[in-house]
Amino acid sequence: MFVRNFAQLLAFVALIASSTGCVESSVRTAPFRVRPDAADPGSLRGPFTGRVIDATTHAPIAGALVYAAWTLERGAGLPEPAGAKEVVGSTDAGGYYKVAALGSLPAGARVTEATLLVYKRGYVAYRSDRRFSDLGPRMDFAQEDNQVLLDRWRNELSHARHLRFVGGGTAVAALTQWELADASAELDGKRLNGEDIRPGRGEGPFIVAAQLLTEADIKARTKYDGSFETGPLSDEPDTATYSSQHFKALGRPETWDVAIRVWRLEPGKAQERYDELLTQLPGITEKDELASRSFQANEKEIRGLGFLDAPRGVVVLITCGSSQCTSADDATALGHSVYAKLKQLVPAALGGPK
Repeated sequence: MFVRNFAQLLAFVALIASSTGCVESSVRTAPFRVRPDAADPGSLRGPFTGRVIDATTHAPIAGALVYAAWTLERGAGLPEPAGAKEVVGSTDAGGYYKVAALGSLPAGARVTEATLLVYKRGYVAYRSDRRFSDLGPRMDFAQEDNQVLLDRWRNELSHARHLRFVGGGTAVAALTQWELADASAELDGKRLNGEDIRPGRGEGPFIVAAQLLTEADIKARTKYDGSFETGPLSDEPDTATYSSQHFKALGRPETWDVAIRVWRLEPGKAQERYDELLTQLPGITEKDELASRSFQANEKEIRGLGFLDAPRGVVVLITCGSSQCTSADDATALGHSVYAKLKQLVPAALGGPK
């Protein structure tokens, strides 16, 4: 009897040990779905796939950092850290990303957390686990076929808060280095230009440049058959009064690039901004063939077209490389397309007196 009971006890102990071993090497249930249209949970180990697009224009965002990090632990009852894994990648020309599944783990380790970060200068970063707006948990992330909508950066947002949200990592730190000076100035209670920070400063409706000029508009005029990497210019962030969009031709020199800058100001300030452009840009020739006033500019291999829409208080500057815009007429045609969209988006009554 004793021998039989002892044998049963050994079998029971072996079963417990075997079960514990399985738990040790298991992956914790993921808090996200496997696909947007499925109710089944995904896998913390991956793989992860998706697409990154502009939240306003839904244009694909190429060259965005995609950073995946896994947290590991071991032990039962009193678990202890077992290290971490990370993968760094980027979106392709169509805005797509793919992160391979996590490989082999250290003996006895299990995955307890997986986080995906998407970062692109000029946009608010995206995390798979929480939102930047209120730091609440994100509920719409999916392991596969995930859609990442990146909101454009606005001047009233806090760089200090954004850096805390983004977190660490060598690759991430390198890309966010440019935000440190702004964050430091904010913590001192000032912007870099010395102005005080007040709640709500810079709020209000603003025009997104990418709404006025798209990749399709450019290709329809220039017949360009390549791909663009798109996003705001790095000169300054989008605000209530300024927006920009850069169309960088992939695999081509800068003479294939196109850019648009848009200012929306009080009528008097808009006139001043337009006059400043007349003195700042080379090869200016006023044409006044578009909107209230317009000009053409030329510097070596770059063509420019600018115009003032006085009733709306809007100033637009388009620059186009000579390989893309082979003649001044190409830049002018893009300007007419932008002006037509502007009149649809912003009624004259909202921009100032007619």
